[in-house]
Amino acid sequence: MKVLIIEDEDQSISALKSEIAMHCKSLDIVGVAKSVKEGIEKIKLLQPQLVFLDIQLSDGLGFEILNHFKDGLFFHVIFTTAYSQYAIKAIKFSALDYLLKPIDSEELMQAVNKATKVSEKESTAKIQNFIHNQNESQIQKKIVLQTSEGISIFEIDTILKCSAESNYTSVYFTNGKKILFSKTLKDFEELLCNSGFERIHHSHIINLNHLTNFVNKDGGYVVLTDKSTLPVSQRKKANLIAALGNLG
Repeated sequence: MKVLIIEDEDQSISALKSEIAMHCKSLDIVGVAKSVKEGIEKIKLLQPQLVFLDIQLSDGLGFEILNHFKDGLFFHVIFTTAYSQYAIKAIKFSALDYLLKPIDSEELMQAVNKATKVSEKESTAKIQNFIHNQNESQIQKKIVLQTSEGISIFEIDTILKCSAESNYTSVYFTNGKKILFSKTLKDFEELLCNSGFERIHHSHIINLNHLTNFVNKDGGYVVLTDKSTLPVSQRKKANLIAALGNLG
């Protein structure tokens, strides 16, 4: 697999090259770029199959490179970053892989292994979803989720609520559809909370855009736009009230 590294720090380039040489011998590093401009040029010239893309480059964001190729993506992407909570959340929304610096050997091998197995069509769909989310308001963002049939992309505002089912999660949509995912409710909390969703109970997360009423009696419960009701735990009540206050 032909690999291009897009990174502007010499030390990080050397470290990544060394890790790849030791642990990912199936990869062939065909070039290095240190800026957005050079990255675009090298992708066109070298036609890599896999790009290690630093989020923050000297002349802009690595995301700008993907935006340039949005209508003709032909490569897999693994992001690299020193740490950016916003960027990591955006990457997770699209089910893309990322590596935190300094890069861990095991995480590198796992990310490369996934990149070699995922189809070009699925990889392109994930990247295009990521690009879409950079240009849309919070309510119009989309999320990539793995289903039994492959990956599916959903508009997050069509998600009504998420409910725990042991180590799985049932996601309920505004069209009445329910899908069971092999992710825990904690996984969905990390993905969706701070994006218009709130965990109101150890078993439930709701989309605040679909909350019609919070009744602070009988222990406390919410009413959603589909007329369903869910309990609010005592421990989560203050957080919900605060979240509702922020909506105003």
